Amino acid sequence: MTMDNNDLQELALRMAAFTDLLEQRADRVADVTEANAHAVESAALTLVEQGRDLSNGAVAAIRDETRMAVSQGADAGLRPSLDALSAASRQTTDAARALQAETLALRASQRRLVTIASLALIIAAAIAAGGSAWMMWRSQQELQRAEFAQAILQATRSGAITMCGDQVCVRVGNKPKHANADGYVLAE
Repeated sequence: MTMDNNDLQELALRMAAFTDLLEQRADRVADVTEANAHAVESAALTLVEQGRDLSNGAVAAIRDETRMAVSQGADAGLRPSLDALSAASRQTTDAARALQAETLALRASQRRLVTIASLALIIAAAIAAGGSAWMMWRSQQELQRAEFAQAILQATRSGAITMCGDQVCVRVGNKPKHANADGYVLAE
């Protein structure tokens, strides 16, 4: 079979039409492939985000569980120590309160003691002053008696007073001088 010019043209036309058809199909396949690529990329991004969210959720859950486990372990391990520390703190607080109460009672006792001691000193000072005043009064009386005794001794030595039998005699002179309004006269 020999081909002539017409046949060749017809074949060229058919080939051109076939090429157009292949190009159209290739364009459609490219468009579909591009759309599929975008869909795959979008799905991949969604999967990446979901994977990230899943990872973050897992990390958060593991972190929370770890914290809870550590907290429970720490509570279990430290609970006796914390209880003992709390009890010691309560005892210290109670002891401090008791010490404060005793300090207040001691201060009140000291104030009472100072008041009593001050009153005792005031009373002792009053007694000492009264005793001193009494002693001075007593000494003055003794001094007056001594002076009187000395005056009687002097009068006896000078002969102004003497014994006349059972009675005391006093020489008053010719003109007796009255010493006061009680009727006494001065001995000479």
